[in-house]
Amino acid sequence: MIKETPKMHVGASDLKAAGIRHLPLDITNGKNTQNHPRFFQPFQEELPLPENEGKLLEFEPHLDRIMWETRDMELFLTKHFYKCGRYAALKYPHNPPPSGGYREIGDYKFGQLLEATGFNWYAVSVTDYWTGNYPHFKVMLESDAIGDENKLLRGEIMTITDIMAARLRTKSLRPHIVAPILVVSLMGPRHARVLEADYDGKTLNIRASKLYDFTKKNTDAAQLLTRYWLGGACGQTEMEPS
Repeated sequence: MIKETPKMHVGASDLKAAGIRHLPLDITNGKNTQNHPRFFQPFQEELPLPENEGKLLEFEPHLDRIMWETRDMELFLTKHFYKCGRYAALKYPHNPPPSGGYREIGDYKFGQLLEATGFNWYAVSVTDYWTGNYPHFKVMLESDAIGDENKLLRGEIMTITDIMAARLRTKSLRPHIVAPILVVSLMGPRHARVLEADYDGKTLNIRASKLYDFTKKNTDAAQLLTRYWLGGACGQTEMEPS
């Protein structure tokens, strides 16, 4: 259904027809709000601040070259995720980040996770958990689209559904009936948001945060994205005993 939509931004009628519910997500206040994440927790320990944040601001965003902007954001964030992960593993040996290590997308049977004809988006980085047989998964995505807080993107939805389907077919994860996905989604002009998705058996729920603006210095947003990339899993994913 979503593959048939003619635009990068997916409208409410198409979401309804596909059985998708678009909900708000607040990643700033933890469990103090009804819109908090259900399946992912931020890493709470102190982390170093990002380096070279000013490099993102050297030039104005190119609206006709959005993938250049998302690539710059991806490099900036990936370097910071790696730096913070190394720092935290050494400083907190008894409470290291449970997630955030680089994984090869090809190690999983997700398919290509991209489109390059007519639509331009692709998954650039994935991670899961060091220990434990968690179905939870994280992915960083780049899309050649201007962000709209009221609409989900074609690439966001297709990435979520392709990964979720593959995770639930994984032999070691068969006890789980929910495979939550966390997406760090990068888009134009130079913006990012976090999505949390789960399928409840009837509806695909996709909770989307506000757009975070990286056309200006935004250290708080960079730290917030890092905490979720490194953070833990939570929530009920196995069938509850009757």
